[in-house]
Amino acid sequence: MAPSTSLCESSICKMGNTSNRPVRLGDSSRSLQLRVSRLERQSSPLSRCFQYSMALSTGLGISTTVPNSQGADAPKPIDGCVSDNCTAMGKGVLACRSQKSSASRPIDTEKSTQTSSQYVYGTSSPTSRENNSRGMEMWGWSKNLKAWNHEQLSLLKTSWRKSTLNTYETAWKRWVAWASSHDVDSSNPTGSQLAQFLSDLYLIHKLSYNTITLYKSVVSTLSNSESSSQLSSHALVKHILKSIAIKNPKSIKSPIWNVSDLISFLTNYSVDINNVFQTMRHTAILLLLCSGRRIHDLTLLRTDPDYCIISNNSIIFWPQFGSKTDCSNYRQSGWKLLNNPNKVNLNPIFWIKRTITLLNERRISAKCLNLFITVRGEAKPASRTVIAGWIKTLFKEAGISATPGSVRSAVASKNWLENCPLDEILARGNWRSANTFKKYYRREVMKVNNSSTVTQLFSPINRN
Repeated sequence: MAPSTSLCESSICKMGNTSNRPVRLGDSSRSLQLRVSRLERQSSPLSRCFQYSMALSTGLGISTTVPNSQGADAPKPIDGCVSDNCTAMGKGVLACRSQKSSASRPIDTEKSTQTSSQYVYGTSSPTSRENNSRGMEMWGWSKNLKAWNHEQLSLLKTSWRKSTLNTYETAWKRWVAWASSHDVDSSNPTGSQLAQFLSDLYLIHKLSYNTITLYKSVVSTLSNSESSSQLSSHALVKHILKSIAIKNPKSIKSPIWNVSDLISFLTNYSVDINNVFQTMRHTAILLLLCSGRRIHDLTLLRTDPDYCIISNNSIIFWPQFGSKTDCSNYRQSGWKLLNNPNKVNLNPIFWIKRTITLLNERRISAKCLNLFITVRGEAKPASRTVIAGWIKTLFKEAGISATPGSVRSAVASKNWLENCPLDEILARGNWRSANTFKKYYRREVMKVNNSSTVTQLFSPINRN
């Protein structure tokens, strides 16, 4: 900076208290820059004064002054002092600028535009779209679906149930994390890489064989639709699964709780028919005990006339599409529930009607006609998780140590123990395969002193 004893000092107008802070408009390789000399301290009031008054950044370039041969008042470089207390000084500095634009300004503007563009439209991180588990097309299939429009993607999504996507989400997230840590392309793995991932699931995470096979299906199906079958049948993948199966031989299935215990508890249980929660919970467990179907199937029951036919001695439900077994050529059978006037607590007709009456206003506010509606917060159809929570609280009160989903296995196993025909068990529980029932659901039943059931109050009916 020029010293205060410069010969040009006399030509500079004083602008208030200078506070011994000289400013110079000097030459540079690009253009004249506004330089503010700072004392050895943390902040400068002067720099803030420049910014607020001029509304410009401290690094702004001032255009080069060009001599004007037609006038005697051409701007010239000057040295002088500017007060740090003058908020209007910016106007005086800018008055000395020529009208010619600085060569550095377009460059600065271009940089600024590029920065802004990168912030809004820049390439996102690899996990922002490719690994977003909320949209199926954003998983490993994204490369195959780039040319698809919105209507085509929406049609494709209908082949997936929401519950299935929720199950796959956990497996996909773990696969993406493993692929990232091992520098593997999560959307296009090799058979060797998939086999290595499956081995880590067993060796490190100690997952069961059935869970690992689920992960194998998720990765082979969702990573790359073009090579799905090749991944599943890859030699290394098949052999690593065989090794895991050998390490974990099938254990003897433990006995399952007896349905008679829960029925005895419900028979003597006092239910407040004016309490929405107790009424819905009681209705839900009765429907599960009578039918032996999945908890998810309860979310498909509706109260409108097209889906629910009510008479004095029976109620028929036609579940809406969405069961695990529903497909283009098969639909879940209807539910026919019979009256049981001798035992009110075990009468499904009474409790279904009571549930419909108590929740009528809440259904109207939710603009839905599902049989089961959430009890708290905003009214909406009760999900499988919500209904399972209701059953869990009832199990705790009844002293049953089991998961809510075990009702299906307990009902079917009890019917098998009582020599119920296999075809009837499959039809009542909506099983498509006898092997599935025998392999996963048929279990030894714990013995009790009494034996009671409510399955006679339910019968499956075929659609015309």
